[in-house]
Amino acid sequence: MKNNYLKTLVLLLISINLYAQDKTAFGLSAIYNFPLQTVGAGFRIQMPVANRFALVPQIKYMPSFNNIHEAYGGINLHYFILNNTFSLGHKKVVNPKRPVLYLAAGVEYNRWINYERTVNTKANRNNVLPEAGLGLSAGGNFIRLFAEAKYNILWNESYGEVGVLFFPFNDRLSRKNVCPKP
Repeated sequence: MKNNYLKTLVLLLISINLYAQDKTAFGLSAIYNFPLQTVGAGFRIQMPVANRFALVPQIKYMPSFNNIHEAYGGINLHYFILNNTFSLGHKKVVNPKRPVLYLAAGVEYNRWINYERTVNTKANRNNVLPEAGLGLSAGGNFIRLFAEAKYNILWNESYGEVGVLFFPFNDRLSRKNVCPKP
């Protein structure tokens, strides 16, 4: 029963772009926390849900060689200010070579693995953290690079993330993806 639930969830995540112009993407990233001077890695799935919106579940890990050893899991909503989708007659078309500029906002669960009490009384072993930021992505039909700057208002921390998005579901024969009619 549990295995069927997991398979259904994975299929839903892959096919969630029923109303979207772009396809689902998978991404890997490198992370740098500016005030703590720590580094880490991340994994994300970018699932378009509308012409200008995408849901982006993500996990991040800051290894134990950092002063702060922690793991994150959360979800962001991306709002595309500058989009790579345009109208061609009655069709919506994605030009993957156009850059995408977006606002990001979300919430994360944080597990501080080597927790110690600090001056920040809001920080605990387990935390729920809001974040907001700005991102940019650009590239081709199957691979796009992205960069983000985000800010955690609860802990007054900023961090940067750079990475690569893979679009395995894009049409191999076409440089532009045509969205089905509504």
